Amino acid sequence: MTAEVHNLTVEQGASYEQIIRWTDADGVPINLTGATAAMQVRQATNVSTVLFEASTANGKLAIAGDAGQITLTITAAESAAFTWNFGKYDLEVTTAGGLVYRLLRGTISISAEVTQ
Repeated sequence: MTAEVHNLTVEQGASYEQIIRWTDADGVPINLTGATAAMQVRQATNVSTVLFEASTANGKLAIAGDAGQITLTITAAESAAFTWNFGKYDLEVTTAGGLVYRLLRGTISISAEVTQ
């Protein structure tokens, strides 16, 4: 499976929610019961500094198991604190059986806040 390219834009200072649905070729949701997910944003793929991290462990990614749905949530306070404008990310899912899939990859852009 090749990761789907999906570019994100986050409005700085605003709440952000992105719902990702993982389905098979027939549109049937992949059962994610017992799975975990993790996402990191970096300036470039070869840079060690993590700009933002979301996971099921830190509560920024939530999984609705049998619906095949993963929800990314960034609070308004978190996005207001972003000091970067652009990064690259990927989203990995680890199944209950230990298989790891790179589900999404792409860029994440921050639309700078004017009203503060």
